[in-house]
Amino acid sequence: MWTTCSAVWRCTWRGRALLRLVFHVFVVIVGVLILSGAVNTSMIGANGVMNRIAEDGVLLDWFRKPQRRFGTTYRIINLIALLQIATIMLSRGNVYLLGEAYAFGVVWSFCLKSLGVLVLRYHRHDQEYKVPLNLRIGGKEIPVGLVLTTLVLLLVAIANLFTKQIATIYGVSFTAIFFVIFTISERVNLRKLANKKAGLEEFNLDMRADVTAASVHARPGCVLVAVRDYHHMVHLQSVLTKTNLKRHDIVVMTVRPVSSGAGEYELSDKQLFSDYEKELLSAVVSMAEKEGKTVDLLVVPGVDPFDAMVQTAAKLRASRLVTGVSAKMDSEELARRIGLAWEKLPEPRHAFSLEIITPDRPSVYVNLGPHPPRLWPEDLDRAHELWLKLTDFFGSRLHHRDVVGVALRRLQKDLEGERREEVLEDLEKELRKN
Repeated sequence: MWTTCSAVWRCTWRGRALLRLVFHVFVVIVGVLILSGAVNTSMIGANGVMNRIAEDGVLLDWFRKPQRRFGTTYRIINLIALLQIATIMLSRGNVYLLGEAYAFGVVWSFCLKSLGVLVLRYHRHDQEYKVPLNLRIGGKEIPVGLVLTTLVLLLVAIANLFTKQIATIYGVSFTAIFFVIFTISERVNLRKLANKKAGLEEFNLDMRADVTAASVHARPGCVLVAVRDYHHMVHLQSVLTKTNLKRHDIVVMTVRPVSSGAGEYELSDKQLFSDYEKELLSAVVSMAEKEGKTVDLLVVPGVDPFDAMVQTAAKLRASRLVTGVSAKMDSEELARRIGLAWEKLPEPRHAFSLEIITPDRPSVYVNLGPHPPRLWPEDLDRAHELWLKLTDFFGSRLHHRDVVGVALRRLQKDLEGERREEVLEDLEKELRKN
């Protein structure tokens, strides 16, 4: 009896231990997935902040050099990843230490941001939204609500400074080290600016609130070329070689990525036209001069590059938008994304063609907007055969367009009815065949 009970107890204990182990593995996997997303988000946010610092001339432009294939600021991303790994290694994964360090960073970040907003309130008065509790005394506005918020955050930050000794030591050391690095980097940039790099063109900036054909001096029907990387401008070379300037002007544009909230205030010259844009457009001018052609240059800020390209082409009444290949997607997907951006344009939408130029391969042409489809020869024969059969009933009154119109309306009716799945299956078979 004792042996049997003991065996049952051992089996039960082993079952519980196995269940506990499985549960621990599950928790670890879920934790890794959640924290992976958090780390990815932090890298994206830190990359954006570091890019803004570099644009202001505080960080060396060496960090902002784009990756040749993907166009990302890979040096900044790599630096952030290395700093994250070094932090984990130096702290030995001590959760309490990391938590204190995180609290130090977050609290002081909120405090300094609040202080920055408070300073801006006294320098600018065109905000659309202001923190509540504002008193007007003698024509001057006193932001009581913002002052109280800043004071509360400052008191919390000071309390954190004195109660978390280890985090304070590491946080202050980290701040001091980066302050020295940024100061040295800024002085190096100022020295470079004073000596100005040779080989770059000098550009006169003409800031406009909107893009128009008159401001760009381009005739309707121009060719708009979108460029992004001066290492990959085969499509621009092709346009320069083939385009007759007596018929079409050439406009070269680049999209300056901005965040969704950047439209709240006007962007400065440096934010719109950094050293990278200067290098890019200098390369464009050099290529145009070699071909003996003139080009109009355009820098357009935008959250979505596809929307920016399509809207610019529509405003300039361009006949053709030319782009190179994308490292992130194939030509068909690129054409689809640009087509979806065209569909967002307000009515009446300006129709133009899209050309995607690929090195050592034929160009991909797409007509944006309603246009006669390019049918397969067998489909043309099928439409003609149907017309011949139906003329026995309708005579000379029947045209090919009538046959196609009825077929399209029947297809639309089937898609909206019970035969939707059958139609989709037929389309899938057609795509596989092509």
